[in-house]
Amino acid sequence: MTSDLRFFKEQLYGNQPQRAGDPRSPFQRDRARIMHSAAFRRLQGKTQVMGAGEGDFHRTRLTHSIEVSQIGYGLLQVLQSKKEILPENDQKWLPERDLIEAACLAHDLGHPPFGHKGEQALHEAMLQHGGFEGNGQTLRIITKLEKYNERGKGLYPTRRLILGILKYPRSIKTFDLDAFSQTPPKSFHEDEADVVAWALDGFSPNDRRQFIASANGKQAHHTLDCSILELADDIAYGIHDIEDIVARGLATESAVRNAITVAFNELASKSLNGFNADLVANGLLADSFQRK
Repeated sequence: MTSDLRFFKEQLYGNQPQRAGDPRSPFQRDRARIMHSAAFRRLQGKTQVMGAGEGDFHRTRLTHSIEVSQIGYGLLQVLQSKKEILPENDQKWLPERDLIEAACLAHDLGHPPFGHKGEQALHEAMLQHGGFEGNGQTLRIITKLEKYNERGKGLYPTRRLILGILKYPRSIKTFDLDAFSQTPPKSFHEDEADVVAWALDGFSPNDRRQFIASANGKQAHHTLDCSILELADDIAYGIHDIEDIVARGLATESAVRNAITVAFNELASKSLNGFNADLVANGLLADSFQRK
């Protein structure tokens, strides 16, 4: 992989002329364009667990993405401060704050309402036209569909932003869709093959092969930025979905306690630093201040 960090700041379709007096970095422009995009605003109408019109307390995809962004930056701060986790000579590879926040804000842009059920419905409807995959749609939105400067070129994202949201760098065309007629394989849409090739251009041929070969599944190789995003996403929806369910009274106390106990039993062999099922359940089921 290239060691030239400037390489990852290059913009898709060529660097755009910078406005006179604009002090922003390429990653700051990535973040700003995402936050002001129509696709980002549309997340307010997309469900997380409950419908967007069922109240004003629970998360939507928009508020979830904002929370993922904050957690992503928090993880970045931990990596910056703990040299035993990431040695000082490797710190240069850590993303800038604006970049990790941009990737986190963008990560759900392509996901339809109703979660994976919505994705499955769209995939079945589009099966004769190449299928549909939510992560692939996110890539399409920021590189082709969203409006910025010229039709068909999206937000002119940086290479590193694309690598940050590229969870599964394998084309949907390489799968046998007869075997994925109901649930799409984790992939990008074939129309964005040129974008992915450009994003991976700085990697060695062997790295690219391993990257692509691992793409469909939980054990997929990710860039450092994408790994931070994935963890932030898991933390956000894992905790906040539970909070929404408890706060809205959509599960009984016994159901919550049982689910948490089962989860902790599966983690029994791992260090949990003093956390246990009773501690978490008691906190969740207490008043709203204790829950927070």
